Amino acid sequence: MENPKIKTKVVHSQSKTAWNIIGEQLGGKYKIARIPYLVVDDSEILTTKNKHEALVHAQFISQCFNNSDRIVGTVF
Repeated sequence: MENPKIKTKVVHSQSKTAWNIIGEQLGGKYKIARIPYLVVDDSEILTTKNKHEALVHAQFISQCFNNSDRIVGTVF
């Protein structure tokens, strides 16, 4: 596996119900991944739960990119 050496951050999408994982360096890749979540029209509680779960997943993916030096050397 090749080390991508990309530093990322998680931001909310401006046009979709999703969290985006984007590169922090200028001129790099813009969006690495999108983690969508379901909006339940009649339940704010379920929508909030879905949004939080998607955020946790996005943060995990971002953390994997940001710590790729330690992960690539690990045997699964």
